[in-house]
Amino acid sequence: MRPRGTRGGGLETRTRQIPRLLRLALATLSLLPLTGGRASAHPHVWIDYVVTLMFDKGRVTALREVWSFDEDFSASVLRDYAGIEEGKPLGAPEIAKIEQNAFANLEHYDYFTHVWAAGGAVGVRKATEFAARVDGPRLIYDFVVPLSRPVDARAAPASFGVWDDTYYVDVGPAEGQATKFVGDGSAGCKAAIVEDHDHPIYFGSVYPKTIRVTC
Repeated sequence: MRPRGTRGGGLETRTRQIPRLLRLALATLSLLPLTGGRASAHPHVWIDYVVTLMFDKGRVTALREVWSFDEDFSASVLRDYAGIEEGKPLGAPEIAKIEQNAFANLEHYDYFTHVWAAGGAVGVRKATEFAARVDGPRLIYDFVVPLSRPVDARAAPASFGVWDDTYYVDVGPAEGQATKFVGDGSAGCKAAIVEDHDHPIYFGSVYPKTIRVTC
């Protein structure tokens, strides 16, 4: 895992500079950004994601999101909340602790999920089917984010993005992993990863990646 595009290199060096208490506080707040000036908005946690669009009767009704965290943040959450050493498997009790202490509060921030269709924003509802696992040194979240209303990408192109508006957490699509489609009516749909020039972040200096869907 590495920062994408112009988001800066040196992931291992930069994350190791984060004091343990800061990383613990960040996990406690479920990845919530610190408020303040430009310096506090600089990314300190990295997430690569894969999105699966879930269709029902030809319309997108939910997103399944799989997040892969950088190694240092993964180690902090696993140690401080799951109580296990890096690389060990997670059991049901540990997953429940992670969900409660390092995931649930993201509901207040829409799980960093942004959806636009027919010229307007589409809200999301409380995530379901939360699961967590360990893949090598990385912590993986897997969950479903239902949309507040179905999106018909045949009526007009739709956009689905995952990013932190403050840029404290750098979230972007996993390299080499295509957007997936499942469910009734997904045939014929296509997805492209593009820069979202309508919603810049980090004081207007970064264009987040978004999934542009046409059917």
